[in-house]
Amino acid sequence: MPSVLVVEDNAALASMAKAILEDILGFTACIARNGAEAKSLLKNNPERFTVALVDLNLPDAPNGEIVPVVQSYDIPVIVLTGYFGDELRKNMIELGVVDYVLKKNMSAYEYACHLAQRVHRNYSTKVLIVDDSKSALLMLKRHLEIQRLQVITAENGKDALLKMTAHPDIKLVITDYNMPEMDGFELIQQLRTRHPKDQLAIIGLSSSGEARLSAQLLKSGANDFIGKPFSYEELLCRVNQNLDYLDHIQDIRDAANRDYLTKLHNRRYFFNHGKLLHQKAQFQETPLSLAMIDIDHFKKINDRYGHEAGDTALKHMADLLRGEFPDDLVARFGGEEFCILSTTGSDDTYKRFDEFRRKVADSRIEDDNYQFGFSVSIGISSVQSEKLDASIHAADLNLYRAKEQGRNQVISSCQPER
Repeated sequence: MPSVLVVEDNAALASMAKAILEDILGFTACIARNGAEAKSLLKNNPERFTVALVDLNLPDAPNGEIVPVVQSYDIPVIVLTGYFGDELRKNMIELGVVDYVLKKNMSAYEYACHLAQRVHRNYSTKVLIVDDSKSALLMLKRHLEIQRLQVITAENGKDALLKMTAHPDIKLVITDYNMPEMDGFELIQQLRTRHPKDQLAIIGLSSSGEARLSAQLLKSGANDFIGKPFSYEELLCRVNQNLDYLDHIQDIRDAANRDYLTKLHNRRYFFNHGKLLHQKAQFQETPLSLAMIDIDHFKKINDRYGHEAGDTALKHMADLLRGEFPDDLVARFGGEEFCILSTTGSDDTYKRFDEFRRKVADSRIEDDNYQFGFSVSIGISSVQSEKLDASIHAADLNLYRAKEQGRNQVISSCQPER
């Protein structure tokens, strides 16, 4: 779980920040009431902090002296201050803080906490900047790296397309308009033929004074536009707004396609995506196998240890499945039942799932309130039918046989002779 360092001498504000970070955003918040406490926390274990929220005026550091101390541990800093002016703004930008927030009311800490969440996500977010000016590239790169984004650069549109191929997980492209070989218009149009707006955000840049240019870039497929010259704060807000948009779309997609408790794919997604995999396997004549997995005596876990323990068992099971079948389609079908569509050849299928069964039986769940283990029964079928439903039914029958024969075992249509 990511940790945030909160340096704040006002107890009420510190408690509010802690509540937002932990109860709403799922972070761990460590509170320091002054500079000395902050230094002590940093000295003991600086690696645990992904970002810090720092009050600029502390009893033992009244002029922001703690900010460069936190930054010396390579921790991005979001500053909160009770006053604002041009000189302060200049100092904060020179220090390279992520942002500075005026503490007027409760919304200031809400903004700062959500910005901390954005910074944490940025560690794994790739951004491509495209500009033929080396000085512009360096300036943009520095600004984006302050926000902890992974920055990739390109000198023109053609180079950008090559970089997109090499890094298909790029989430945001910031591109200049006026470039040699391929300008911003053509680059955006080509990107849009491959990447829809809900998967890749594009921000257009230009120093041109033509008022219609922003509209032309947007019509070409850009999500947003920034005119040069621009301030660091405007860039920060535009970048965050577009990345947050992509995250919200992904959250909605996950809500529709993933099980809320285990975060595995749900039954709906399994049938939609499974049918595509099934059709592809039939066309290419490649093997597919389907496994139905059920936790043995799951009701007894709930009855003996409580439903919270049952939820823990389901999440534990999901973690084991993710670890053992990372390249397969894994879904929670409902209750304590899971389904896997695997590209493993039939000769290896039984052995692979029997080894997984043993791993589950050997694992333990340990908590302050309970300690227990469980086993699973597994039914497998080879996917050779014209319909996926028939393979699911065959695996279900084998699962029923595994339970009838004593549980904690694998029954497969392609089971090897013993």
